[in-house]
Amino acid sequence: MADQVQRLADHAEITDVMSRYCFAVDFRDFEALRTVFDADADATYVLSPLGLGLDDVNLSGVDAIIAWLASVLGNLGDPAPRHALTNHLIEIDGDRARSRSYLAGGNGLYTVEHVRTPDGWRAAQFEMRNFPPPPPRPAAR
Repeated sequence: MADQVQRLADHAEITDVMSRYCFAVDFRDFEALRTVFDADADATYVLSPLGLGLDDVNLSGVDAIIAWLASVLGNLGDPAPRHALTNHLIEIDGDRARSRSYLAGGNGLYTVEHVRTPDGWRAAQFEMRNFPPPPPRPAAR
């Protein structure tokens, strides 16, 4: 029973890590990202499928991740809710875990390798993969 309780607690904390990421990027709370990423985290943002001429981005270390996000998030306009994650699949193996979450709207997938630290779960390997937007629907007649 204690193992089941721990597994549920771990699942909830990992889901919370992903929610903190969304709030931090949407409301530009960059220091809060230190509660999301491990100090030595690697992050990949797969942007090329968006069709906007953006290159994919690979970053190493929480400072580099925060600096890059701070440099690009202003392009989204005023802070506002934009990132919502759904369909969290979490596989826990001791002090390591893997999560996969959809970006609501279906145009993105977050795949994250987490590690348990003395301060709680943190993202060690983080990938945000965008998908091409769906083609426009034909107008109703």
